[in-house]
Amino acid sequence: MRIALIQELEGRVLQIDELEEAGRFGSEMLKYNVVGGILGAELHNVDQELRCLYQVRDMITLNESFEKGNITVIQLTGLLEQLVQILTCCQEYFLDEKNLLLQCDFMFWDEKQQQLWIPYLDGYDKKVNEGISRLLEKFMDTMNHQDKELAFLVYGLHRLSRDRHFDLNKLCDFLEANRKKTVPQRGGDRKERKVLPSENDNPSQILPQGKEKSGQKPEQFWRKQVVFIAASVMLIIIFYQIGFIRDPVSGGLDLRRSSILAVVLLAAAYGYNKKESVSYNRTGKTVGKTGKEEDNTIQLVNGCTDETIMLEQLEEQNWMINLIPQDWHRPEIKIRKSPFFIGKDVAKADEIIGEGEVSRIHLKVVADAQGVFLIDQESTNGTFVNGRQLVPWERCQLKDGDMIGISSIYYKAELYS
Repeated sequence: MRIALIQELEGRVLQIDELEEAGRFGSEMLKYNVVGGILGAELHNVDQELRCLYQVRDMITLNESFEKGNITVIQLTGLLEQLVQILTCCQEYFLDEKNLLLQCDFMFWDEKQQQLWIPYLDGYDKKVNEGISRLLEKFMDTMNHQDKELAFLVYGLHRLSRDRHFDLNKLCDFLEANRKKTVPQRGGDRKERKVLPSENDNPSQILPQGKEKSGQKPEQFWRKQVVFIAASVMLIIIFYQIGFIRDPVSGGLDLRRSSILAVVLLAAAYGYNKKESVSYNRTGKTVGKTGKEEDNTIQLVNGCTDETIMLEQLEEQNWMINLIPQDWHRPEIKIRKSPFFIGKDVAKADEIIGEGEVSRIHLKVVADAQGVFLIDQESTNGTFVNGRQLVPWERCQLKDGDMIGISSIYYKAELYS
C-alpha cells in the first residue's frame, strides 16, 4: 500500500494505492452520505490497481498541527472528544472503527471549523487503541513537558490506550473525569496555586488568611494590655484603701509613695511590652537584640527578575544529581531541576546526547517528596538501571551509586540532598 499527500490546484488530496480487495460497504456509504468527521474516498481503478482519493483541500495534518506547539490541556481534550464522537458515529452507521486511518500524518484538522477529520479505508483493519497510542506518542515529541497537567493527561491516556482491556467507554470516562478537574470555577482559575506575592503588591491584598497585617499587634496582645491596665487600677485602689499611698493627716494621696508605685507599675509595663511586642514595628520586621531589624518574612521574589516563584519549585531544589559518564570523553550531566529531560532533541531536551541510538526525548528525571525517579519516554533502545531495562512511562526510583544506561551510554548516579 502506497500513501501520498498530493498538492493539486484545488487543494491537497490524500492518495492511497495498492489496496487489497475488501468489502466496499463503508466507501459506498460515505460516497453518498456525509458523516461528521469521517472522510470518504473516491474509488478509481488505475492500471488494475485500486486508487482511493480523499479531498482534504486546505486542511493540515495533525502532525503539522502538533509541530506548531502550544497545545493546551483543554485543546487536547477537545480533540480527543471529537475522536470519541467519530468512533461513536462509526458504531451508529455500522462502519468498522478499525478502518479509520488513525495516523497523525493522515488525520486532518480544519483550522477554520475547528473540526477533526479522519479518512475511512475499507480493509485497513487496525486496532483503535494502537492508533490512539501512536497519536499520543507523536504528540509527546512536540508537547510542553513542563506543563505538568498536560503531561499527566497524556501519559495517563497513553497508559489507558495500551491496556489490553481498552474500550471506548473507558476512554470517555477518563476524558470526563479530566474535564471535571479542568473546568474553570466561577470567578477564578480552574486550579488554585499557592503563589508568593511580589514587592509591589498591596500588603492588604496578599496576606494569608488568618495572619495579622504588618504594623499591627496581635489581637491577643491588646487584650493582655487591657487586662494589665485594669489590674494596675485595681492595685492602686487597694493600696489607697489600706492606706499605703494615703496621707494619714490629710486623707489624700501621699505624693512620694504614689510616685514610687507609679514608677514600679511603669517599669513592669515596659518590661511586659518589650517581651510581648519585640517582633512588631511599623514595617512588620523583628527588632533583634542588636537593635537591627530582622526580616521575619520569606524572600518571595528573585531580586534580579520580576518572576514570581512557586512554593513547590522552592521545595524541589533541595537536592542535586550528577551523572558521571563511564566514558571520560563525555561531559558530566548535572541535574538541578525537575522535570529534567535527556535526549537528542535540541529544542526540548535539557541535556543533549546527539547519538542516533538516543531517542529525541529519551529519559525524564523527576523529584518529589518520595525521592528521585527516572521515567523512560518509550525510547527506541531503552533505558537501563543496574542492568534492568525500565518499563516505558513507569517511575523507577534512583539511588546513589546506581548505574544508568541511556541506550548503550552509561553513567553512574551521584545524589546529594
